[in-house]
Amino acid sequence: MLKKNLHNHHLILKFIPAMTIAILILLPINGYTTQLHEYAEGIITHQMGHLFFLFSMVTLIFTITGKGLDKQKGWRLIQYSAFFFILWNLDAFTAHFFDNQINIVKIENISLGKMRIITSNNSSTLAWLYYVLKLDHLLCVPAMLFLYRGLASLVNDQKKMMAKKKVP
Repeated sequence: MLKKNLHNHHLILKFIPAMTIAILILLPINGYTTQLHEYAEGIITHQMGHLFFLFSMVTLIFTITGKGLDKQKGWRLIQYSAFFFILWNLDAFTAHFFDNQINIVKIENISLGKMRIITSNNSSTLAWLYYVLKLDHLLCVPAMLFLYRGLASLVNDQKKMMAKKKVP
């Protein structure tokens, strides 16, 4: 009975990511890819968080490589995750710097489906760069997926090892 309940629980956990994505697609709300702060202390603390996270991911990559863990699929996937998190943090840090610290970029909402990127010097290159920076989810989502797959792989490896130990 317990084994059947655990199996059902495992099936439910497998479908949570798919259900979450379906809900987000079917019930959209405004989503802002960068966070604006009203006062300097907020953005400085936020930027420090990005730098701490970035350096933590660099440390993780070197630790995984230094200990030879990258030979295992799970750790290799976690290493890829850390790389994408580094890119995401650089991206978010730069976007925050442009729109919140030096204020050279501003977003103007025109309508529900339209916005305008206004730059302080009317530079179309800067507007395009900022637009690309606002697509930071293209870095963050793969990072989270690699992390999930890496952890799942490590859990599966551990289960296999435990199963081998139980067999006489």
